[in-house]
Amino acid sequence: MQAWQAVGEFVVVLILMMLLNNFLSRFKTSRKSFYPIFFIPVLFSLGFGFRFGQSKDVVDFGFFLTEISYLLTYLLFTAALILGQKKYWKTNQ
Repeated sequence: MQAWQAVGEFVVVLILMMLLNNFLSRFKTSRKSFYPIFFIPVLFSLGFGFRFGQSKDVVDFGFFLTEISYLLTYLLFTAALILGQKKYWKTNQ
């Protein structure tokens, strides 16, 4: 990975984090509850950066990180749906 690619990736992730922070700050909740959401783009961009590596092991690790970020996203959505359903059925009984 060349230096301009790393800087470009860092700038894109930084802009994404600022936009996400701006959007999520409108909700009146603790910022700590959104840390997993902030972690996903960082994990994905690290994995994407490792894909540019010269070594096969580094490229494989990059693919692993990008796939695990997709899995983490799916797990967060599933957990939110399950917890939302539990809260809904607890308040409507």
